[in-house]
Amino acid sequence: MQKKTVSIPVLLIVVVCTIIVTATIVHFVEENQILHTDSVVKVTRSDLDDVQDLYDLITTNYVEKVDKKALIRGALTGMTEALGDRRSKFLSKEEMEKLREDVSSSFEGIGANLQLRNRLPYVEKEPIKNSPADKAGLKMGDVLREVNDTSTAQRSLDEIAQMIRGKKGTEVKLLIDREDEQFTVTIQRDVIANDTVTGTIDPSQPNVGSIQVSHFRETTGLEFRNIIEKLREQGAISFIVDLRQNSGGLFSEAERVASYFLKDGDTIVQFENDKKTIEKHVSAKKVDEGFKIKEPSVFLVDPETASSAELVAAAVKSKDIPVVGITTFGKASVQNVKKIGKSGYIQLTVLRWLTPEGESISRKGVSPTIEANVPEYAKLPPIPANADWRIGDSNEEISNLNRMLQALGHQTEGETYSQQTSNALKVIQTENNLEPTGLVDATTVQRIQEELFKLVKADDTAYKQALEALK
Repeated sequence: MQKKTVSIPVLLIVVVCTIIVTATIVHFVEENQILHTDSVVKVTRSDLDDVQDLYDLITTNYVEKVDKKALIRGALTGMTEALGDRRSKFLSKEEMEKLREDVSSSFEGIGANLQLRNRLPYVEKEPIKNSPADKAGLKMGDVLREVNDTSTAQRSLDEIAQMIRGKKGTEVKLLIDREDEQFTVTIQRDVIANDTVTGTIDPSQPNVGSIQVSHFRETTGLEFRNIIEKLREQGAISFIVDLRQNSGGLFSEAERVASYFLKDGDTIVQFENDKKTIEKHVSAKKVDEGFKIKEPSVFLVDPETASSAELVAAAVKSKDIPVVGITTFGKASVQNVKKIGKSGYIQLTVLRWLTPEGESISRKGVSPTIEANVPEYAKLPPIPANADWRIGDSNEEISNLNRMLQALGHQTEGETYSQQTSNALKVIQTENNLEPTGLVDATTVQRIQEELFKLVKADDTAYKQALEALK
């Protein structure tokens, strides 16, 4: 098994900005990889005269003090918003740092995965082996009452995670409830591997390796290879690769995983601009280091499978490897990020990616070769986050929301955003220590999707169909 190392990606990357249901997943490409800077159109000074005139007028005549930096940021933001493309945007330095963190193979913290129960955070599963949390003796089920003498009650998971994380070598104090015992533990933070691939031998089929890929980050390709080698040692002679709920990640790592299943020379993905296909990436030793998976394999997908995860599904499907599930999300645009000024960045859509056959999956998704026999709510497309819906609004997306809420036990129906819809959202928000607005937002939608997937997994017919496909 190879030693895990981390390097800076030099190929295409795709960054998950928030969560899949926001449809704000973006691909990034290095400028020297595909972009052609000689095609950049330079504007003349007269093109910006109106902008300069407005800036001068505001800064010299506005009745109150003007924040000039905020004005410039507003102009830059407005220029990208005028494109009508929610994936093209102006980013602050802080927003860019968040994007980098999203694809990093590690973070600084204690290595405990938390969830909420009765509105309090608890350790969902055993801490990562040899992590600070593991060494400190935290156990699955431990309830975190306080972090550094600050109560965790009424706080969201994101807030609690930020309270616990910190620089390597610093300490965090936790007040823990464990059954009838309450105690305090001080833990020194460290660098924690942000693993994205897990794998086990299927309990009912000991020759089948079951692999889950949650995201594509800096070391996903190597993690995947190591898991395959481990499962082979344990007797696996076929594999199920689960890409469900995978919202994307580093494009280069997705290409590497896809290449494992293809022959050298097979097309992984193509790219086009507004005129023609301009580049094709193929399976080769420089991509997968000569590592190949020739055993029978099946892939699982769902409507939350997106971006680089869809790239993998499309690539393996092109070589007649079975894909079981529901049609994927349908995200196929490519963004480039460039620095603007001293601390700003522009994220701009510059290309589209195509399947090996040269087809676009944009807004269509990758259709499975075997459609999963799942409940109707599991087939619904993702809910758009931050939708500006109010009571009385009606559309098909609201109908989907009501059907999802109904599946979770709420009394919602029809295609109208009703008081019942708002009340159901408030219940979910309250249970997750979120502000009970009764409105759609990214975090609330994420919680809905997570709960729905738990229902799907409770009787995982798609996985059972994948097992059948291997026979």
